[in-house]
Amino acid sequence: MRRSLASHVIIVTGFVVAMPAAAGPDGPKAASKLPAIETFALSNGLQVAVLHNEVAPVISVQVWYHVGSKDEPRERRGEAHMFEHMMFKGTSHVRPEAQTQSITALGGYVNAATDEDSTHYANTLPSDYLDYALRLEADRMRNLMFRKPMIDVEREVVKDEIRQQDGTPSGRGLLRCLELSYQKHPYAWTASGVAKDLDQTTPEDLKKFYDTYYEPNNALLVVVGKVTTAAVKASAEKWFGAVPKAGDPPRPAAAAQEAALPAKRREVLDPGPIGLLLVGWRSPAARDKDIDALQIAALVLGAGDSSRLRSRFKALDPKAEGAFALEAGIDAMLREDPGMVIVLGRFPDPAQAGTVEAAIFDEVGKLAARGPTGDELRKAKNQMQSGFVFSLESADGLAAAIGRSWILTGDPSSFLRSMDEVENISAADVQRVVKHYLSPDHATVVVIPPRAR
Repeated sequence: MRRSLASHVIIVTGFVVAMPAAAGPDGPKAASKLPAIETFALSNGLQVAVLHNEVAPVISVQVWYHVGSKDEPRERRGEAHMFEHMMFKGTSHVRPEAQTQSITALGGYVNAATDEDSTHYANTLPSDYLDYALRLEADRMRNLMFRKPMIDVEREVVKDEIRQQDGTPSGRGLLRCLELSYQKHPYAWTASGVAKDLDQTTPEDLKKFYDTYYEPNNALLVVVGKVTTAAVKASAEKWFGAVPKAGDPPRPAAAAQEAALPAKRREVLDPGPIGLLLVGWRSPAARDKDIDALQIAALVLGAGDSSRLRSRFKALDPKAEGAFALEAGIDAMLREDPGMVIVLGRFPDPAQAGTVEAAIFDEVGKLAARGPTGDELRKAKNQMQSGFVFSLESADGLAAAIGRSWILTGDPSSFLRSMDEVENISAADVQRVVKHYLSPDHATVVVIPPRAR
């Protein structure tokens, strides 16, 4: 991910949204008041989503491409990540880094990110420059330059990022957990890529990837802020309308789906500076009806100091502090295809590995057996809803939520309905999904023992 921020100005746009989380510990008192998202499509297949708000004279212009690391050839892992960098390195009309420099000069900033399912590019700037931002994005959609010297430089930058990830115990453990959990699917690697594959990637490989996925019918343009749908439509037609529609891009992941749930797998890696234990379970795709209940389960287990896992670990070693303390965390990785829930336990003493693993499975087992308490359920719902509200506090954050929703579900506004549906989740729903998805028989366990001191 990259970010360029003007040093002389900070742009903040507030979106005031009333959500159930603000109603207090007993639940919602009134229906949600949610922003309206308008959508349309150009004749070349480009999807467009617009949300109007006049809190500040600012807009966020984002282009979301439905291409991530899961769309890469297995022997060219890292191609999607390369484009996150290359898209700033000039087109046949714009010199390298000029897009970043010009938007920064206007008091705005740019950003970009790649993940397993998507790559997106964001520009936050004064609303008067809507047409300028769309012109720049339309230009680099199809006019990117593939200069070998630039590609060689950016390849080394990406490889350095890969080395940083692979050099950490948590990064090494996560990579192995994914490899064990996904035997066929390209979620077996992360969006960072693999250095040895990038060494073999040619400018011709990258041009082919660009021509396949960086097309209007594989993208969503999102505009949020002080803007009208009519203005966005006129500018989008002006700059994107002439870009020709391409064929449907290939989806290699579609032919690499995994069995419903894998058998238990366990592996011990070489020692690291501190002991880590990862326990992962494959979870349903983001559009699945069970995903919200599973996210609530993850919050009950590992969000905050009072969560079950953190409380359990503190009780195991109440006097330990800092790097010498037992610690636990959890991450529910939402993906377009089935993702993962991963618990990470940290331990300083090699003898604690078994205790940590047993404690994780015991707490998950208790939640599967009895479900969450009423207070735990209410707290987890409030955490989800308040997190949603915070994401709407900036034009950039709301545009990202719209784009992410489109990538994960095909609907730019589905995340809005999801927050209302969270209120209908019961303790029995949480218990059911934990029992089904987080069974010990389907877990992947990776252990990194601490080196002897």
